[in-house]
Amino acid sequence: MKEHYRVLRFLNYPRFWLSGPATLIVSLVVMLAMAAWFPPGAGNVNNIIMPLVMFPLIWAVLFFYTYLTRQMHQAWWILSGLLILNSAVLAWQFWGQP
Repeated sequence: MKEHYRVLRFLNYPRFWLSGPATLIVSLVVMLAMAAWFPPGAGNVNNIIMPLVMFPLIWAVLFFYTYLTRQMHQAWWILSGLLILNSAVLAWQFWGQP
């Protein structure tokens, strides 16, 4: 029974939650919102293709920043700000336009 708790010990670390699920959720929201603010381009597909292509880069930048930072409260604020800003873009895109 003690080994079971030792295996799940990583769930108690805030850095796991910051670099894991929080980074993934924020990356997905940024990618979804990117289709709204990225220009469509000549073929009218750049705003669809570019977020898909850039998703690994967005995730990697956020992941390595949150994993390597010493100021975790600042990383939480940055992720929260990105989430709120891009959620507002998505809300405006779906509900704000006539």
